Amino acid sequence: MEIKRLGWGTRISFMACAMPELIKSFAWDAFVLFFYSQVVGLGGFAIGAALAIILVFDAVVDPYIGALSDRMDKAPLGRRHTLMVAAVLPYAFGIAMVFNPPGGMSQLQIFAWLLSTGLLARVGISFWTVPAYAMGGELTRDTAERNIISVMRNMGNQLAVLTVPWVAFAVFFVPSANFAKPQLDPAPYPGFGLFVSLLGAALMVVGLLGTRARMREVEAEDRVLVRDTGIETVPQLLRRLKAAIRTTPNVGRLLMVTLLVLFTNSVVNQLTLHLSTYFWQLDPASTQRLLIAGVLGSITAMFLAPMWMKLVGTRFAMVSGLVAFFVVQAAAVLLPLLGLSPPPASMAIGTFVFAFRVLGGLAYGLYVVPFNTMSYDVGDEHEANTGLPQQGLVASFMFIGLQIGSGLVALLAGSFLGMIDFPAGLPVDQVPADKVEALAWFVTGLIVVAGGLMAWLVGRFDISAEKQAAIRAKLAELRATSE
Repeated sequence: MEIKRLGWGTRISFMACAMPELIKSFAWDAFVLFFYSQVVGLGGFAIGAALAIILVFDAVVDPYIGALSDRMDKAPLGRRHTLMVAAVLPYAFGIAMVFNPPGGMSQLQIFAWLLSTGLLARVGISFWTVPAYAMGGELTRDTAERNIISVMRNMGNQLAVLTVPWVAFAVFFVPSANFAKPQLDPAPYPGFGLFVSLLGAALMVVGLLGTRARMREVEAEDRVLVRDTGIETVPQLLRRLKAAIRTTPNVGRLLMVTLLVLFTNSVVNQLTLHLSTYFWQLDPASTQRLLIAGVLGSITAMFLAPMWMKLVGTRFAMVSGLVAFFVVQAAAVLLPLLGLSPPPASMAIGTFVFAFRVLGGLAYGLYVVPFNTMSYDVGDEHEANTGLPQQGLVASFMFIGLQIGSGLVALLAGSFLGMIDFPAGLPVDQVPADKVEALAWFVTGLIVVAGGLMAWLVGRFDISAEKQAAIRAKLAELRATSE
């Protein structure tokens, strides 16, 4: 029987399930590109190539993980939790080692270290995130409860993004006599990597234990619908992905929306330390505040989003949030470029950029809650069209978009840094102004292009309330006839 309301223990445990991916993603996006380019000294083209290979490989693996998770009805811990348990140690070891490369290595050896440890961390976390996200669509099919689940997931995301930079600059990246900008100091990075590793692993354990009872019930109810047909070959999987887009066009739209949103988020996150260090020239305290600014806005939006969705509808809530998000993120870079902001290295510029990032976080939160609710509805739609539970496959489409978007940014940003020969290891006042300005225009251009495509695409989703009611009725009928 369908549970209409989940207990708070299950809700909070699912929130914990959402947090490891964001802990990893924030640490990766905010620090890895900067660490390897400006601190370790790996060339821009090599960094771009390594990060792109990692993320493209991860994008290929994600649909395999989703499809496998959908079919593992005979796995000892269930189709979701079995893969999630397998993710804990590879993720924890891999992310710790990413931030702890041995000294004295050649460029090729640094490249190999980043590639190997990055693959372990990124693919490891995918074995957690894809089934964990799919699980969110299975804990309940009640619309109101799904909105709560979506809010809890995003609250977890925001708490993760709030915690990592606060701890990073309060504990690890502290100014010293030799490094006024501590992100340029190599010494704190190994400890920071270990912190990210252990925090993510601890939350994984909490999430597994807290959702286990409910998932036993879900998987017992769905067992009659799951068909374990074995492991697919790559061509078979690609054909199934193509068929999914053809059968349920909203699945393809979900992939593209995720790609573009996360492309923009990656532009902002991966290049924030470059911009704060060289363009805005923020002090460590302002940099710390900047990294958590978006979270403050997004947490506020978590409470406003359900009311906003009810008032204007899911599609308009997403479009309006996205448009505001892209405008604010671009303005935070464009206005200083045009001389319409306080000067670099001033207290006022820190406040200026902080305010724009808070507004951007608010706009993003108003978008992401209806988007997550809609993504679960798309999973239901595809199940109704195929007769099989496929939340895992649909979730994998979202994470394909995440990996491709992040990979494209890494490749473009690393290549651009290499192309303009952006210097590493120089004091801030010795970095040529034209190179810093070129980087700022590069960031602005990427945000504007992705934002325009995004606003157009979201408006094409077919997600009416009447359609979702018909889908839920069809799913209830499928379960009734299968019993």
